[in-house]
Parts: sequence; structure tokens; C-alpha cells
Amino acid sequence: MQGKSLYTILLSIIAVLTLALAVMIIFIFTAFNTNRAIPSSGETPKPLVERVVPKEEQVEFKLYGETNEAIFNIKSTETHPNSFLMASISIIYDGGKKNKQVEERKELLNKNLSLLKQACIKYFMSQSYEDLNGEEAMDKARASLKDAFNEIVRTDDSDEAIIIDVVFDKWIRQ
Repeated sequence: MQGKSLYTILLSIIAVLTLALAVMIIFIFTAFNTNRAIPSSGETPKPLVERVVPKEEQVEFKLYGETNEAIFNIKSTETHPNSFLMASISIIYDGGKKNKQVEERKELLNKNLSLLKQACIKYFMSQSYEDLNGEEAMDKARASLKDAFNEIVRTDDSDEAIIIDVVFDKWIRQ
């Protein structure tokens, strides 16, 4: 008699533990699904689509406020050890069809303002006086910053390029 009750108790404990393990596995696979949170390393983001934006739907955003002037340290060289660049940077962005998304996109730019400024600092710190002195230096900076800005303001649900152009109102190397 004692052996049958002990056998029944052991079987019930094993059944309860198996059920608990099954519930835990289901919980782990549903709550912590890593496939949607982390893209695979081989997966590249979709390229941004640029639409042709009429002049009346283009909006200017001054990156550095009303004065819109910033001073950037640039990479030191032997000939120019303590050089800097003073620049005024404006972002031309797409206001959406018939300017329906102007406020939403302006808010997006304001929300990411520190990241946009950081991208500028990072870019100019990697450039030397000689790099910024060439004929195509401003065009190269414009293209690089435009790509960086679009990546910063890119949303998950859209593959549309919001930033149309980056404009330098002032470009003074010292």
C-alpha cells in the first residue's frame, strides 16, 4: 500500500513540473521574441525613397537657432594644428504633400536636435583643414550630413527621405 501511494505522489510531482516547464517555455517564446526586436546581422535597412518636392512644400529648419552659427573643431594637422570651422547649417525638409506634415516633421527634427548636432560635430571632427579647403568639400559635407540626418530622423513605418538638402549659409575655416 505504501509503495502505490508513493508512486502516485511521484507521478503527480512529475506532471506538475512538466506542466510548469511547458508554461514557462510558452511564456519565454511569446514575451521575449527576439526576432522582431533585433534584426539579423545580414539584413540591411531598406533604402530611403526620395520624392520630387515642389518649392512650396520645402521647409527650412535652422539647426543652431536664430543666429544659426556653430564653431566646430576640426582634425589637427602639422600645418594647421588648432583649426576650426565656423558654419551656419540649415536643413531643408519635406513638409509632406500640400504641407500636411510640416508640424509633425518639425517636431521630429526638434526631438532629434541633439543627435543632429552630434552628427555635425562627428563629421567635422573627422575632417582636416585641407579636406575642408577643397573645391568639393562643401558638396561632400552636404551629402554626408544629408545621409546622416535622414538616418537619424528615419521612422520604422516609413522609408521616405525627409531631409531634402543641407545648406551652408556660412563656411569660414580658420
